[in-house]
Amino acid sequence: MTNRLNFSFRIFLLLAGVVLLAETQAQEYNILKRFQYLEDKYRTQEMLRPYDNDDFVFDLSALLNTDATDFIDEAEEVADYEGSDQLDRAQEFLRKYDKTEQNLRVQVGLNIPFFDFSVYGIKFKPSLRATGNLGFLMGIQASNLTVQQAVEYLGSDVPQNLKDALLTCVNDSIRGENIITFLIDTPACGLTEQEKQVARQYEDENYIFPEDTSVPDIYNYVKAEARAGLYFDYIYDEHFFGAFNIYALGRADYRVRVSADSLANDGDVADLPDDMNTTINAAIDYTLGYRNGNLTAYAGIEDLKLTTISDNEEEGGELIYGNDPLLRLHGEYLYKYSLFSVKPFVGIHKRASYGISEGYYAGADLGAHVWSDRIGLRLRGMVDKEHFTFSPMAKLWLMHIEYMLKTPMSSEVDGLKPATIHSLNIRISI
Repeated sequence: MTNRLNFSFRIFLLLAGVVLLAETQAQEYNILKRFQYLEDKYRTQEMLRPYDNDDFVFDLSALLNTDATDFIDEAEEVADYEGSDQLDRAQEFLRKYDKTEQNLRVQVGLNIPFFDFSVYGIKFKPSLRATGNLGFLMGIQASNLTVQQAVEYLGSDVPQNLKDALLTCVNDSIRGENIITFLIDTPACGLTEQEKQVARQYEDENYIFPEDTSVPDIYNYVKAEARAGLYFDYIYDEHFFGAFNIYALGRADYRVRVSADSLANDGDVADLPDDMNTTINAAIDYTLGYRNGNLTAYAGIEDLKLTTISDNEEEGGELIYGNDPLLRLHGEYLYKYSLFSVKPFVGIHKRASYGISEGYYAGADLGAHVWSDRIGLRLRGMVDKEHFTFSPMAKLWLMHIEYMLKTPMSSEVDGLKPATIHSLNIRISI
């Protein structure tokens, strides 16, 4: 028995070491890396309200920041406006929202439990689980723009050979022009007739390099994701527990930079291409945890790619999000006093695009529960590098409702102001 405990404890320490050694230095503002960091923060909130694999669960969440809907509405008004001062309005609009981020995210989840079984003393609680989410991030920022960055105004679906050709011939005359038209009409770009024919498919997308490069641009990133597969929670003796999940993970994403000139030419802040870069991988999650009395700790790896099942690279380009797994450490201690409970917790999440110093969090849950935990109230306070999170949750037998408010603690991150974020989660468990 002692040998098994020592072996399991070594595995736990190994997973912890992987997280601690994977530290990377923070880099300049990057819309993709910024999205991954915020997405992992949202996934941490989801981790803190786990599914019960004994129950059929339907789960619905929605998240947005305070002025996201106002931003989108005003952007559409600028795009639809037909006056001679449309460009001035577009520039004024972007200057108004300079150094801000706009977040939108919705998610739906479903859990269908199976019968429990045991193998070699390990008790498994399997379920069939499916989730889908859609997330937008729009960062509005002015930068010392150079013509060499013209390629950033082309959508991520535009073939790489056209982007490479643009960078060979870009010059100051591109200002205020449709980049694709410039690419086709400029002999120095060296496009073949076949490449010009491909380029013309993107000419109506309003990829316009700004006339005034001091005006803020919109950095857009959107990702749709779905995963479905078998999820196995397991328990081994009185101390060890964890999860092993194997599933199909489908993703499609898009990235583009939008200028005031594009908006003034009937552009769209969140226009998507006809052909998406949909990629489906086989992936696994693994978690190993240790519980001793009221103390619980675990380490895990999520989104670990096994193989590619299918992709649409030929039509939609390569998936931008990448395949880096998410690493996680978490610890908590539960105090119970009659009908009340207090649970402080700390943890770290880590992906290749950001460092450990950005992924820490700490907080505590205060709870009151009756009727074998069927009815209860939980109040959560939590801090991380950017936000203080306040999250009350009411549990009403077969459902719970949770509200989350993330208030910025930092005035600026990577040149932008972190947003105040609101979220609502509704879960039905049967």
